Amino acid sequence: MKTTIHNHLRGQNGCLGFYYGLASLLSAYPEGGLPGEFFINGETQSIWIWDSTGRSWYDTNHAAPSPFMGIITEPATFSPAVESGVQACFIYVAGGKGSYVFPALKGSAAMTVTTDSSAIITLVWDGTAWRNYVTPLMFDDAVRPVYLYRGTWNPSFTYRCTGGAADVVYFMGKYYQVKFSVGSTTASPASSNDWEELSRFCAIADEIKLKPNGLVLLDGQQTIRVSSELSSWELCNGEICHKETGTFLSQAGELRVPIGDGEVVISPLQKGIVVYSGDGDKVFQIGLDAAGEALLKMTRPIENGSCEVSISPRQIEISRLDGTGLPVYRSSFTADGLNCALKKWTDILSEGDIYVDENNFVRQKKGA
Repeated sequence: MKTTIHNHLRGQNGCLGFYYGLASLLSAYPEGGLPGEFFINGETQSIWIWDSTGRSWYDTNHAAPSPFMGIITEPATFSPAVESGVQACFIYVAGGKGSYVFPALKGSAAMTVTTDSSAIITLVWDGTAWRNYVTPLMFDDAVRPVYLYRGTWNPSFTYRCTGGAADVVYFMGKYYQVKFSVGSTTASPASSNDWEELSRFCAIADEIKLKPNGLVLLDGQQTIRVSSELSSWELCNGEICHKETGTFLSQAGELRVPIGDGEVVISPLQKGIVVYSGDGDKVFQIGLDAAGEALLKMTRPIENGSCEVSISPRQIEISRLDGTGLPVYRSSFTADGLNCALKKWTDILSEGDIYVDENNFVRQKKGA
C-alpha cells in the first residue's frame, strides 16, 4: 500500500510531513508555506522547502529517508516503538549549531548528535541498531520561527506556538518561547516543560501603534520610512533622518539639528554640544576639555582670525587667534589672579587703554 499523506502539526520544527507529490501538499496548504517550512515529497523522494522570496516550493534534492516513519519534535522524549528486523527512519530539524541528545531510543544507549549549523538529523533503525546522519541546511530559509513577544509572563494569559509563530515572554530575567511541540500553555516557565529558554533574544517592542494615516514602509533601497500626515522619519544604513526638519542621527552617533544657516551638533566625538555657523565655523561649544572638565567656549570670527572666550571651573580665558588658530594674545582670570598681556605703544590705542610705552613704562591712554 502506497502512503500518500503523513501530515504533521504545523509549527513543529517547520516540517509539514509526508505528501505524495506537490499537488497533495497544495491540497492541504493552498495558501503556501511559512519561512522555514518543508515537507517530504514521496513522488520525488526528496525534501521540498518553501521559498518565501519566490513564494513557491522547490526541491532541495536532499534524498528523503526510507522507510520514513515520522518527525521528531522533542529529542529528550523521542522513543519510537520500533521492531526487531523492521527498518524505520525518522528526521529531526536542528535549528542551529549544537549537540542534540536522544536519551530514550529503544535498544540503544543515549545518542548524541552534533552539528555545526542548522541541519536535518536522520535517525535510522536498521532493525537491530540505530545510526544517525547529519545534513546541513545551507539555504536561506533554514528553520527560523517567527517570534511574537508578549511581554512579561502573565498567569491569566494563554500562550501559543502555532503556524510557525511562537509566543515569547520575559520571566525572572530571561526570555522563553513556547516549544514547537506545545500548541498552547498557561503554565509558568519556572514549573513547566512547555517553555524553552532563548539565550540570544532581544525584545525591541511588543506592539507598534500608529496614528490615523500612519505608515511603516520598507522600500527597494532597504530604507524604513515611518510617516504620518505631517512628519516622516527614515532609517537607512544605520542613519536616521527627519525629512521635514533635516534632523539627522549619524552612524557615529552624532545628532545634527539645523538652525538657520548653521546647525547644532551633539557629538560623542567632540564630547559635547557644538553650534556651527553657516560657514562651518564653531561659534559655541559646551562639553569637556582635554582634562575631562566642563568647558563653555564661544567664538567670533574677525579679520585674519577670531576672538574666543573659554570658561571652565578653573579659569576664564579670553584669546585672540590668528588664521591658523594659534593665540596672538591670551588673558586668563583664575582664583590666583589675573594673567594678561598689555597692549604696546605701537598698537592702535583708544582712550582709557592701558599699554606699555617705548621705555617699558605702563601708561594709560588719555585723549585722542
